[in-house]
Amino acid sequence: MISDEIISKVEKELVIKEGACGICHLTLKILSEYGGKAVSMERPDGIIAQVIDSQGEVLGEGLDIVWPPAILKAQISADLVPQKTAKDLLEILTTDKDRKKVSAMNGYGRVISPAGTVLSRVWGEGGRVEIRREGIGIAAFLYDHDDELISDAISAFCPVCAINVAASRNKELFNEVKDKHQDTNNTGKLKYERRIENVAGWSRRRIFVHLKEEDEIIGSNFGCCTSYATVRAEIAAGFGNPAMNTAFNHYCDMCPVKCFWLDKSMGAMGNIILHGMKKAGVQENVTFQDYITAHLVDGNKMVAQGIGSLCSLSATVNAFLRADAVEILKPPSAKGFPKK
Repeated sequence: MISDEIISKVEKELVIKEGACGICHLTLKILSEYGGKAVSMERPDGIIAQVIDSQGEVLGEGLDIVWPPAILKAQISADLVPQKTAKDLLEILTTDKDRKKVSAMNGYGRVISPAGTVLSRVWGEGGRVEIRREGIGIAAFLYDHDDELISDAISAFCPVCAINVAASRNKELFNEVKDKHQDTNNTGKLKYERRIENVAGWSRRRIFVHLKEEDEIIGSNFGCCTSYATVRAEIAAGFGNPAMNTAFNHYCDMCPVKCFWLDKSMGAMGNIILHGMKKAGVQENVTFQDYITAHLVDGNKMVAQGIGSLCSLSATVNAFLRADAVEILKPPSAKGFPKK
C-alpha cells in the first residue's frame, strides 16, 4: 500500500526537534510526492481537513482550530505518522473542549486578530506573554504586571493557537475577545458560506494552495507553510482587509527566508531555534506591534527581535536571521571533533 511507503519515508526523515509543524509538512511533502493532497474547509467550530490520495480516496480526517493542526490530525487518522510520534502529538493536539471554546471567541479558523487582542491587553496592563518549547509542543504563558500566571496552554502546533487556547481558559479574556470580534468581517465565515475548499500540496520546496469554489479555482499562491500559502491564496482571491493584506505583503517583502527556500516549513525552523534557546536559557516574549513581534531575552539583555505576520515561529526565525546566533543559542563545544 502507498500509505505504508509514505509512513516508512516519514519515519526515516522525521526530526522531532522540528515539532508538529515540521512533522505535518514533512508528511504533506511525501504525500504530495505520491500524488496526494490535503483539502480543508472553514466551519464555525474550526477547520475540517482531509488527506486524499492520488485516486481521490479520503485516507483520514481531522478537525482543529486552524488549517495545519487539522491537516496533522487527518494525517494521524490516515496512519501516515509513526505510531509513537502520533501518540505524543495526540496528547497535546487541541481537545474538542478547547477547540469549541476558541471558536466561541472567534470561529472559522481565524486566530491572528484574537491573539493580537490578547497580547495588547496583557502587555498594556504591564504583563507579558512568554513562548517556549515544552516537549514536542509549544507553550504560551500569560503573566500579569506582578508576573503572576494568568493562564497558560500547550499547543502541538502554533504559539498563536496556544495564546488563543490560554485566553479561552480565562473568563475575562474570553469575554473581551468574543465581544470585540463577534461582529468583525471574518474571511473564514465568508468562505464557509460559499463552501470554498483549500487544496494544499508540497512542490518545489514550498507549499502551494489553491482555493476551489465548486469546480473553479478562484485564487492560488505559495508560501513557507500551509497557513502563509493559504492566506496568500485568499488575498489572490480577493479576500481580506486591504490594510492587513498590505502589511502581509510588506512582511513577505522583508522576509529573508524567501531568498534561500529550504526544504522545510518556517515553523520547523522556528521549533529548532526554540529548542536550542530553551537549552541555552534564552527566553522569548511576544508582543503585537503591527506584526507579531518576538523578543529574545537573555537575562535582562535583549539579544534579538523579529517579526511575523501569522505565527510567532516565523518571528523567531526572523529574529534569529537578523541577530547574532551565538548569543541566542550559545553553542556548546564541538563534540566529536577529531583531535590529534
